Formats: sequence, C-alpha cells, structure tokens
Amino acid sequence: MRVLIYTMFILSSGTLFAQQETEILNGTTNSVPVTNNNSNVFSPTIVIESVEEEVEEADSTAEVPTPVISSKALRKKEIQSSPSKGKFKSSKRTQESPLMEAEPVMDKKATQDLEIVTEGVDAYSSSEMIKAVEMNAVSTNFSSTYSTSDMQRTSRSPSIQQQVQMDQAVDYFEVNAPGSFESHYFKYVAGNYNTELISDLKAAEEIRPNNADVHVQLAGYYMIEEDVDSALVYAEKLRESNRLADNVISYSGDILRSVPESGTLITHGFDDGYGTYYAQNSVGVREDVTLVSLDFLQSDSYKEELKEKGFQLPESDVVDVNYLADFCALNVDKNLSISLTTPKEYFQAIQDKLYVVGLVFEYHLESFDNFSRNDFLWNNSMEKEVVMNPIDEKGRQLSANYLPMLLHLRKVYQLTGEEKKLKDVDEVSDQVGVQCRKYEQVQKVKSSY
Repeated sequence: MRVLIYTMFILSSGTLFAQQETEILNGTTNSVPVTNNNSNVFSPTIVIESVEEEVEEADSTAEVPTPVISSKALRKKEIQSSPSKGKFKSSKRTQESPLMEAEPVMDKKATQDLEIVTEGVDAYSSSEMIKAVEMNAVSTNFSSTYSTSDMQRTSRSPSIQQQVQMDQAVDYFEVNAPGSFESHYFKYVAGNYNTELISDLKAAEEIRPNNADVHVQLAGYYMIEEDVDSALVYAEKLRESNRLADNVISYSGDILRSVPESGTLITHGFDDGYGTYYAQNSVGVREDVTLVSLDFLQSDSYKEELKEKGFQLPESDVVDVNYLADFCALNVDKNLSISLTTPKEYFQAIQDKLYVVGLVFEYHLESFDNFSRNDFLWNNSMEKEVVMNPIDEKGRQLSANYLPMLLHLRKVYQLTGEEKKLKDVDEVSDQVGVQCRKYEQVQKVKSSY
C-alpha cells in the first residue's frame, strides 16, 4: 500500500521551524493494491505534505549583493567553476589556493555617504571605520550567500554564482584580514566539506572556541572522517547550546527505527543528518543502519568512503534531485530509505518507487506491502516522544510527520474492522492535528474515505 508524501523544509538563521501542510488531491495519485490476511486494501487517494527540517522556501536564483572583486579574480573564478560532465563542478579551495587582489565591496555612492558620516574625524580613524564597515558588508554577504545555498530545495551543492560569491569573500579576507576568524572559517565553509582545509577550521575554533557554527562544521568533519568519539564531542556541544535539540534527537530515533534491517538511510540536512548520527552513535539506536548524507556527498573524502563500503555513485559533481534519483537506481540492493524531511522536489522523479514506512520512504522497484511494517512500527517499535510529549514548538511541528503513517493505518483498520486500533490512531491523529495546527486538514483527509 502506498501513500505519496511530499515535504517542505524551513530554515531561519540556522534554526529549524518546521511547518506542515495537508491537502487532498482527488484522482491525482495512483492507488496501489496490497494484500493482507483479510482482504485487498487500497491506499487512500491523498497527498500529504509533511514537515521538512531547516530549509524554507527560497528562490535559489535570487540575486545576492556581491563584493566587488577585480575582473582578473573573476576570470580565475570562472575557470575554476567551468562546466564538468554536462553540469558545473563547484570550485574547491585548497591549502595552496593563491591570494587574489580584492577591491572594496561598497559602491561609489555608499563610500561617499560614509565619508560624510566620518567628516571631521581624523584620517586614521576614518579609514578604520570605512574598513570595518566594508568588512562587515563582505561578511554579511558571505553569510547570506551560504544561507541561500543551504536553503535550496533542489540541490545541496552551491550554484556557480553562489560559489563565486563565497570565494570572493574568502579572497577579500585573506587579503584584508589574514589570520582573522572570517578568513579561516569562510575558507573552510566555501570548500564544501573539503577535509584538506581542516587546519583553517581549527584556526577558527581557536579564535572563537564557543561558536556553534564552528561546532557544526567540526562535528561534520569528524563524521566524514569516521572519528565517532571526536564527532560526539562536538555533537554534545551542539546539544548544550540547543543547536541540536532533544526533540530532534527523539524524532531521529524513530527515523532510524523506520529503516529496514541492515538498511541504508539517506538524510538531507542538519537535523536529520546530525540527529540520526547522534541517536545511533550516542544513544545506540539501530547501529545496523548505514547513514548516507546528501549534504556530506559534496566531500570527495566522503564519496571515497562510500565507495569503499560498496556504494555506487553517480558521475555528477552536483548533489541535487537528479543525483538522488541516480543514487537510488545504482544502489537499489542497499535497502534504501529516505528521510521524510527531504524537500518534495527530490521525490518527484522517483515517486512511483516510494512507499511511506514510519518516518521514511522506502525505495522499491516492485510493489511493496508497507501496511505490516507501519502496523509494527506504530504499535511495537516507535517511541513517539514528539507525538505524546512535545517539548516545544519544534517538537509539535515535527509530530506532523507521523500523520502519513497514522492515516494510512486508519484506512486499513477501518476496512478490516479492527476497531480498537482504529480508535487509537483516530485519537492520536486528532491530537497531532491539534498540536501542529493541522486539525482541519486531518479531518478533511479522514472524510475523503
């Protein structure tokens, strides 16, 4: 039995605010028959949009103000970002990347306005003020560009324009503030998980040892390097700062429980990627599951490790919706599951092969009976902490991702006459609908069958 689920991510300043939306699309999905011990049961003809983590609707083509770098530097960037195998290959910074001349970020009018403000101030102080404002503008531009790249709904890799903008900011700080936090941290981040740049990340940590963004990158670095102990050190720091919330870890435990035995779980971003890593390696949930991060697949080191584990990888250098479709086709023997918190655009090309099981999509080439798995997960396996006891708004919204499974089970229980189980999922789906503010949508789905 199949229920097609589409998803939506929301990210604001590095913090997840999940949002769920439900709609009935009459006649737009294919109902696939499945046989259980009692009768032939068909899935409800519905599409439910479930909560995605950390990425909000964003136009990946939106223009971001860029620092003005010399034409010579721009030409070099264009060469580094030249097309590869039909698609672009993001430029990758290395320890040997030469410094490039960098010009002021502000236009002539902005400079004139600042000169008016600094009129009467001595020349040295005025120059320092202008430089400080300029550096702040370049830093803000980098953060904006990186955030826009991270919020893309169709790609984990930055676009050519985004990569050029980030590299320009790195060049600026290497020329104007060498040895600064920005010069080191921006260089590592712009490298897209290039592990050869770890010395820069470590240098950034020395300057700002309590910076949560640095902790995110260091935890990711050690995950890629398969250094579990070091990764957990920084994951604990993220828990202490509430960057990695308890609700996310509880929810991630149920993601792992949704995966078939010795299966592979594909994650998309920070919350599902770091949450499942922590739940598996610190809490001990489903250590048989292999984690594959679409985010980390930007790293050449990570790709090599997956190849050593027997995975086949697409030839593309861009990790996007097509990459996921190709990855699934190449590794169908790996018992693949995809976190429901992945943006819906990733599912559109492969939706006829996806079956909702708990909090994941299982990828199958043949028809798959997902009722028995959902029945077992809900009644025997899942902890359901964010359903029964959500701590905060994030937990309440994450609970919405249990609705596809619950409404799936409700349909079957209704047709097979299992009154006790029907009553249970009815009450819980109503409760979830209230706490995630989707009660009316849940009722509309129920009334459709």
